[in-house]
Amino acid sequence: MAVKQRSPSYPGITLEAAISRARAFFSAEGKHEALVSTAVGHWKYGPKSSGGLVTISALKSYGLMEDRGNGADRKVRLTPLGLSIVQDERLVSPERDSSIKKAALTPPVLADLWNKYGLDRPSNDTVAHYLKVEREFTPTAAIEIIKIYEAAIRFAKLDTDEREEEVDSAVPENEEEDESSSAVTPSPAFQKTPAASTHVVKPIGNIDGEEIANIRVSRTTTIRLLASGPYTRQSIEALVAQLKLGLELGTYDELSDDQDS
Repeated sequence: MAVKQRSPSYPGITLEAAISRARAFFSAEGKHEALVSTAVGHWKYGPKSSGGLVTISALKSYGLMEDRGNGADRKVRLTPLGLSIVQDERLVSPERDSSIKKAALTPPVLADLWNKYGLDRPSNDTVAHYLKVEREFTPTAAIEIIKIYEAAIRFAKLDTDEREEEVDSAVPENEEEDESSSAVTPSPAFQKTPAASTHVVKPIGNIDGEEIANIRVSRTTTIRLLASGPYTRQSIEALVAQLKLGLELGTYDELSDDQDS
C-alpha cells in the first residue's frame, strides 16, 4: 500500500488574509488569549472546522499568533509582531510597513524562496520543481506556495523596495542633491518625459488645511492629502471607498501604468 506523501508545513492563507484575521481577533480579544474554539468563531468557523485550524497555523507561521496548551484547553493570542501591525491604524506608518515585511518572510519556506531567488525568480515550473524535489512538498502544495509567496511579496511591497534600492545605487555619489530643491526639480537621472497618457499636475497656490498624509507613490511623485476641516475615521474610510470606486469605474484607466518603475 502506497504511503501518502505529506508536505512540510507552510501558511495555508495569504499574508493579507492572515492580517485581516489577526485584526478580527484583536477586535474581539485585544491582547488577551482565547481558547481555540472561541478564536475560530471570530472568523466564522466552527470549533472543529479545518479552515479555523488552517488559519491559526498560518497566523503562527507568519509570526502573528502564538499558542499554548493542548486539546480543548489550547489557547492562542497575538504576538508582539501581530500587535504592532493591528494596533497601528495610522494612514502612513513606516513601522507597520516594516512589521509586515518581517511577517512576510517569517514562514521558513517563503524566506527560503526570497533568499534563493529574490525578485529574479525563474518560471513557476522551475520553482515548483525545486519545492517538490529539494524541499519535498507535494505538487499541489508547491503550486499553492508559489501563489502565497507572490501575494506576500506584493502585499509587503518587497518588490517596490528592491527596485527603489536598485535606482538609488545607480546614482553616483558626487551627484547629491540639495534637499530643498529635490522636491521641485528631480535629478536628471530620474526625470522622465510624461507619456501621452500621463496626467500632468499643474502647480497650485497655497491651500489651507491639515496635511493628513504624504505618500511617496513612485521615485518622483508624492501624493498629499489635505483636510480642509474636521475629519474622522469614517471620513477616511469614505475616501478610500471613493478611490476604489474610481478604479472599478475606470476613472484612472487613461493613466499609464508603472511610470517610474
